[in-house]
Amino acid sequence: MRTFTALYALISVLFVSAAVFDQQPPQDVLGKPTVDTLTDRDAIIESLLATHADDPVQVMRILDPENASELDAPRLLQVFGTEAVWMTEGDKLRLRQQGLGFIDLTDHQDLHACHRSAQSSWPKLQYQEKVTSVTELLSKDEMKKNLEKFTSFHNRYYRSEFGVKSSRWLYNQILDIISAAPPGVRLSVETFTHIFPQPSIIARFEPFFGRASPNPTIALPRIIVGAHQDSANYRFPLLPAPGADDDGSGTVTILEAFRALVQSGFAPERPVEFHWYAAEEGGLLGSQEVVSEYKQLKKEVGAMIQFDMTAYVPKGEVPVVTFISTDVDSNLTNWAIGIAEEYSTSAVGSAKLFPGAGSDHMSWYRAGYPAIFAAEGDPFKTFNPYIHTAGDKIDLADGEFSFEHALEFAKVAVGFVVELGGWVE
Repeated sequence: MRTFTALYALISVLFVSAAVFDQQPPQDVLGKPTVDTLTDRDAIIESLLATHADDPVQVMRILDPENASELDAPRLLQVFGTEAVWMTEGDKLRLRQQGLGFIDLTDHQDLHACHRSAQSSWPKLQYQEKVTSVTELLSKDEMKKNLEKFTSFHNRYYRSEFGVKSSRWLYNQILDIISAAPPGVRLSVETFTHIFPQPSIIARFEPFFGRASPNPTIALPRIIVGAHQDSANYRFPLLPAPGADDDGSGTVTILEAFRALVQSGFAPERPVEFHWYAAEEGGLLGSQEVVSEYKQLKKEVGAMIQFDMTAYVPKGEVPVVTFISTDVDSNLTNWAIGIAEEYSTSAVGSAKLFPGAGSDHMSWYRAGYPAIFAAEGDPFKTFNPYIHTAGDKIDLADGEFSFEHALEFAKVAVGFVVELGGWVE
């Protein structure tokens, strides 16, 4: 489908459906949406789903008739853990409703035909004092404050106005951090725009010596820390999706690591980038476009780590900083486990992903870059049942949403970039 503003796309159905559902349409639909308006719209969507056997494609055709034909557009989709198959744009809605994650390879087939990342040796830890000084600045309160706002958007669907508004809010938080940076910290930030409305965001610590190092012994491949900013209600994409854990938790985890590094005057030898990807739930669309551009422009990447879901701890379970062993660089993963053991107070472990699950690190790894994935626990044992629903919130029963756990991942992020990016005195 082409770009559309989700709530305004509902205007026609509000009026058409009002008689069917025996209710008066809201009078202010052309103005700023109110809570009641959103509630009414959600109720209409639910009624349409019930009328059309829960088929999200049929409902989307009704809600967005102008672009309905694009639901039939062919897409090469690979459900994580299976082979790629030609399906349609509409099938993406159905896959999500089945709880399946996937990668949309349609526009990036050559990207994933690249070689695997070569085995590398990773440095011995040497910046313990620097890393500890930064991790002491990390704040659970900051993370909570940011996530409370981030989850207040109706959803963060990458095609909706809320996906744009939430991204702009996040961008402004990054600008606020940069505006308070010590004078010597070299920083840049950009929005990486896509064909869909929600942009990805890239904040970058420039090398202390400038973009070209005067020391020929220091290579300048960038170090990347990532999370995805979008959220999705898998029942239907325009329904509420606070996305507290998936992946609001990862978003504020790396935002807090970024803030503490800025406050500490981080001066890396190599470029260090923080990425907040758009449209992960649409098939890793945002990260694939970023990787494709980096590949085309021959931008070197030394290592990438993704943080996707960092805060859920089921009642009675011991929190574990977990490194996923599926579709990752195993040598870098083993090295990062050492980072976590050195700088986190949490138990540390590794686990496989189950079929149908994945994240943006796969875009990098499959394109030949060393990339890894850190998550809140073993997906087979501690899977969060609330994700991709309206129930993915901060205020879970029994304190199962843990900012304490998320903070341990922020420590890992700090250790990762300092030990790999270096620190110039």
